[in-house]
Amino acid sequence: METANVVEDTASAQNGDQFVREKLIRHYKPYVLNTVGHICKKYISWSEEEASIGLIALNKAIDTYDSSKGRTFLNYVYLLVQRDLIDFFRKEKNERHVSLNANVIDEGNLQTNYEVEQSLQRYEKEKQANDLVEEILELSEELEKYQINFEELEKFSPKHKDTRESLFELVERFVEDQECVEQFIKKRQFPTTMFVKKTGYKVKTIERHRKYIVTLILLKLHPQWILLGQYIQRGDRS
Repeated sequence: METANVVEDTASAQNGDQFVREKLIRHYKPYVLNTVGHICKKYISWSEEEASIGLIALNKAIDTYDSSKGRTFLNYVYLLVQRDLIDFFRKEKNERHVSLNANVIDEGNLQTNYEVEQSLQRYEKEKQANDLVEEILELSEELEKYQINFEELEKFSPKHKDTRESLFELVERFVEDQECVEQFIKKRQFPTTMFVKKTGYKVKTIERHRKYIVTLILLKLHPQWILLGQYIQRGDRS
C-alpha cells in the first residue's frame, strides 16, 4: 500500500467510509501485532489485551492521521500504540513491564537520560523492526492470493523440529523445479499432483502442511525479504 493511497484512504475513512476503514484495519493488523510484541518484548497473540489496545490505537490513528505533520502513517500508528500501551501498563502497575516506563514520548519528543544514551541503538533496532513489518505486510498480501490469512500461520506451523526441517527440504526441492514453480505462480495454489508424481512425497503430508509450505515457498521466491527470511529460519531451526 503506497503512501499516496494511505493518505487518500485515511481521508476517506475519516469522512465515514467504513469499507475503506475496514480495509485499512485488515491490512495493518499484522503490523499492529508485530508492533505490540516489539514494544512488550514478548510474543503477543490476538487473544491478549495488549493486542486489543493496539487495534484501538490503529483505529484512532486512522481517525487522526494528518500527512501534513510530516510523519508516515506507520510511524504514527507506532507512536499511538506505544503511548496507549504505556498508559495501560502504568495503570496495571505490572513490574514485568517496568522496562517500558522510560519510553514516554510527548509532543516535544522528550527523553530520559537513559533514552538519550541508547537512542542510536534503539533507532537502529526500531528501523529494523519497521523494515521487518514492511516485509510482513508484503507477505500478507501475497498470502491472500493463495487464500491464506497471515494471522492463522501460527496455528498451522508444525510444532516439531523434525517436521519443520523435512518441510524445508520439501520446499527446497520444489523451488528447484521450474515447472512446479510456474504452475504455483500461475494457478496460485500448490501443484500437488505434479509435485507428488515428480518426487514421491505423500499427498497427505502436503495437504496437512499446505499453508506452511506455501508460506515457505513465497519466502524462497522473494529473496528481497531478507529480515523475514532470517526470522523464519531462526524460529524454525531453533
